[in-house]
Amino acid sequence: MARSDSRSITIHTIDLMAIASSAVLLVLLSILLLGGAWCAGHQCWFDTRPQVRQFSWQNQVIRAQDEAFILEFDRPMNHESVEENLKITLPEQPAVEAPLPGKVSWSGRRLAYTLDFPAPYGNQYRLELEGAKEQFQGQDQTGQTLRPFIADFQTPDRVLVYIGVTGKERGRLVLYNLTQQTQDILTPETLVVTEFEPYSDGRRILFTAVERSQTKGILEQQLYRVTTGYRPAGEALNSKTIAGQVELLLDNVDYQLLKFDLSADGELVVMQRVKRDDPTDVGLWLLPEGEDPIALRNPPGGVFEIAPDNQLIASAQGEGIALLSLEPGADPLDFLGQFGMILGFSPDGRQAALVDFNREDPDRLYVRSLYLVNNQGKSEKIFDVEGSILGCQFTPTGQEIYCLLSRRLSETDYTEQPYLAFIDRITKDVTPLTKLPSGQEVRWHLAPDGLIAVFDQVETDLEFEGETVLKTDSSAAIVGSKLWVLFPSTQPETDPVLEELPLAGIRPQWLP
Repeated sequence: MARSDSRSITIHTIDLMAIASSAVLLVLLSILLLGGAWCAGHQCWFDTRPQVRQFSWQNQVIRAQDEAFILEFDRPMNHESVEENLKITLPEQPAVEAPLPGKVSWSGRRLAYTLDFPAPYGNQYRLELEGAKEQFQGQDQTGQTLRPFIADFQTPDRVLVYIGVTGKERGRLVLYNLTQQTQDILTPETLVVTEFEPYSDGRRILFTAVERSQTKGILEQQLYRVTTGYRPAGEALNSKTIAGQVELLLDNVDYQLLKFDLSADGELVVMQRVKRDDPTDVGLWLLPEGEDPIALRNPPGGVFEIAPDNQLIASAQGEGIALLSLEPGADPLDFLGQFGMILGFSPDGRQAALVDFNREDPDRLYVRSLYLVNNQGKSEKIFDVEGSILGCQFTPTGQEIYCLLSRRLSETDYTEQPYLAFIDRITKDVTPLTKLPSGQEVRWHLAPDGLIAVFDQVETDLEFEGETVLKTDSSAAIVGSKLWVLFPSTQPETDPVLEELPLAGIRPQWLP
């Protein structure tokens, strides 16, 4: 009987494993190739679409100095499709179109968006990008559509700080949130605040104050700082800080404190001090952050201000402005004999606003001239006024200036009418905005976004018998004061809006 020759096929375990692995890899490869197309709305089973890797302002609080944001993608993108589909909106004001106009530039996968002007304060913003497409180098066709991206950011609330003048607020630093309509007293009732300057991050305030119980007045003031409870720029929206924590920075045991100035970055404090047992020992001192005060040994002077780059101090000395080094004992860097008052620096620190009193011209005895002097020493006259130039502030872009001016009312007396004016640096046109109460000292301050100003309207009483630390420069006791906000308009056909606040305070300033 013949034997059949049959062959049996044997599949080993290792073969089964190889087949299974190949099948799994085939499925995974299919998912990678096609997964980006298997989407329902914005949800994909396995998403291979391009996406935003980083948005530098996501969930951040941005301030006036924040000029640009960065969008970074995980792969090269078609620039035109990104720019056409990029939207910034105000979720609470959907009717407002393009609230933050700006310019776009690219560097590889990174898009930079630079604002035309600082983002207005008191707003919530939303950035949305949908419909943009990838495009690799050397390819004419665009690829997959970007995974939709939505992120929020905000500007700080509009927040005022002032010295209260009535009731339990008298002599205390008060913080008023204009956006939320809330109010907090920052300093204890044992202190009477005389002057203050907020730090650039809005988190703290530097101030001078005297003990309410002492009787020698402003000559006994000491240097303090207090927390505001507000987040600094770049800090997450959900972070918390505590308000009202007071810290004594410098006492008055050996030296009396006369004036102070805080640098733009908050790293330096310059003070004018006089030694208690030697009144001829008066001059400027430097107080670096976290260090002991250092005597600069400069000649005594008047009003002074630290330049934004922290490289020099502009100080009124004699009949001119001295530019002083921050190095102890150094000779003055320059002396501008033509000018008698320093009003401030431009935001970039390249120019200073100075006043010429025209002392050399008898025919211009009552004329004051505003000049801009750059860091190369070149000066440019902006305007003349027959009256006084009481103060000026640059807008955040540095292209315009707001000034508190006064105009002589008659040729026979010295009465002047103060008013706030807008000055275009290019055309040098001066546009009066509103008249202010005559015969009174006025403190005013422009908001960090340049869109609103605040000023006080003080009430005085020469026979006031209460606390008399709060006085005007003419030594009249301050017994009351109204606060006003002005929404300027630089268009001749549109009147500015003036509104009285339900507050009683002096020397108001906005938090940065």
